[in-house]
Amino acid sequence: MKSLLAIFVLLGVFKVAEAQRYFVTNLYMYDIFLMNPAAAGIDKSCYNFGANYQNQWLGMDRAPTTQMLNFQGPLMQNMGMGTYMYNDRNGNMGQFGLHQSLSYEVVLKKSLRRVITMAFGLGVLLEQSRIDESNLNNHLGILDPAIGGGVTSGWGMNANSGVLFKLNDYQMGFSVSNMLGQLNPLYLNDGEPSLAMDFHLHLSSLYKVVNRDVYLEPLIMYRQNQNDDQRLDLTLKGTFPTPNPDYALWGVASYRRSMDHRLGKSLGLGTTLGVNYHSLSFGMEFQLGLTGAQLEYGSAYKLLVRYTICNNLKNKAIPCSEIRRNKRSRYDGLSW
Repeated sequence: MKSLLAIFVLLGVFKVAEAQRYFVTNLYMYDIFLMNPAAAGIDKSCYNFGANYQNQWLGMDRAPTTQMLNFQGPLMQNMGMGTYMYNDRNGNMGQFGLHQSLSYEVVLKKSLRRVITMAFGLGVLLEQSRIDESNLNNHLGILDPAIGGGVTSGWGMNANSGVLFKLNDYQMGFSVSNMLGQLNPLYLNDGEPSLAMDFHLHLSSLYKVVNRDVYLEPLIMYRQNQNDDQRLDLTLKGTFPTPNPDYALWGVASYRRSMDHRLGKSLGLGTTLGVNYHSLSFGMEFQLGLTGAQLEYGSAYKLLVRYTICNNLKNKAIPCSEIRRNKRSRYDGLSW
């Protein structure tokens, strides 16, 4: 029975591998360049280092788990770069990848009250996929002659691109992933589905509560691929002061909904709580899946760490993002 279950899980994993990488869709709200390369290094005064660990379906063997390291910062004048490396295991399948993004920002208008820019980005992904079939057969022999019982792997590459429009504290971005189709020989066999392109549109902004050191960042992300799979994410980030100005509390609340049904369908909820100390940030996210399988097998948690180095040493603990340059206050512990 366990072998049969593993086979069904493996078939499901093939489907996941053909779509947008799920761990990227669950992390972009912390670093938007993971989804849109035009946002890589968009803050020209800071370097950001991040690490993430995600685990799903606690207590199950070979449960999905992901580790990711990422970095972004300015490269040259008007240019930025972002890199992330990941190791993902989902059942009997694993993926290891390295993604490199470059962006270029053009200032369209700059005045005392209005700054308008347009950024363009391009990213390249190199990824190894591997399948471990060694535990799919039992002591009775081979269940399926197509299962070799060993480990197979293959390397592939892909690309994504994006554009990001900024008007003061408002942003609108569009990006496309899986631009090169399927190049990994592991998935080029007859009967394998084609790799569909994903299209993403996001809107975001930043609001400071009047007379309070409280910042709110709403984010809307709409995704659709060539197979007409449509999803909508609604996210709200918040940063809140503490009595000690060296510390801050921050949180994220997110809701995901499928839009390819007539009335849509709820897919999941996520909430994150974190604390900042100057430039160092820690957070833990809990994800509650709302589909039948997710409710049956449990949900997921995620650990996040981020460290920021800014050029402005005097205000190194204050957010050095350019969108906050007119919103600085006495407070030292703001996030992101």
